[in-house]
Amino acid sequence: LQGRARVARTTDATGSKVIEGEWPAAKVLSACILHGHNLTSAATWRLQLWDGAAQTGALVFDSTALPALRRIGWGVFPFGPVPWGATVFTGWERAFSVLWFAAVAARSWRLTLLDEDNPDDYLQAKRLLLGSYFEPTVNPEFGLELKWEEDTAQQRTQAGTLRSDAGPQYRRLAGNLSQLDDVERALFMELCRQVGKRREIFVSVFPETGSTQERDYALLGKFTQMPHGQHGNPGSWSNTFVIEEG
Repeated sequence: LQGRARVARTTDATGSKVIEGEWPAAKVLSACILHGHNLTSAATWRLQLWDGAAQTGALVFDSTALPALRRIGWGVFPFGPVPWGATVFTGWERAFSVLWFAAVAARSWRLTLLDEDNPDDYLQAKRLLLGSYFEPTVNPEFGLELKWEEDTAQQRTQAGTLRSDAGPQYRRLAGNLSQLDDVERALFMELCRQVGKRREIFVSVFPETGSTQERDYALLGKFTQMPHGQHGNPGSWSNTFVIEEG
């Protein structure tokens, strides 16, 4: 289910927490994203995939137990402003954990979370996404635009004070994939057809770096205008995109 206000929450943080599911038929998977969660840097998560229903048949993928978030390390950790054990998401509303892996066909899955010392005394997340990813050979061209938007209304009083009626914040990512080959062009256009402006997608421009750069340039959102392509050079196509955080 979409929506920031819809959250899945456990009754406590004791022991392992397991989420399971299946599909009527096998799906090709290569990514798992747990988005909007409250996991700490001590938490682990584990994804397992089976080719049969109800977690039966052959185990086609097992991530093993992995850290859900990376701690800020020495040399980057600012002593004083944030507590030891902080991550790049400390203070953020939208912490996420991502697994990228070689594509497999799976019918059922199990996600196991462990974070017994969570100070909230419960675990929660807003979205769980399982699917396949699209990765072009050439990154978006220089000039990629990232900005914070804010639906805050401002008005001055008669005395000149600028008052603000706080609204939600969200990010806007805009750029151009300027060096797509014909296979990549077809895959990207099919992605656009299936997703449209109706469904959410997760975009990560700097995956697996574990840095503030990865955090800033990764978001769960929707196309606010449909990407459009051009055949700019022989053998290559370009596609511009605009995505806003949901």
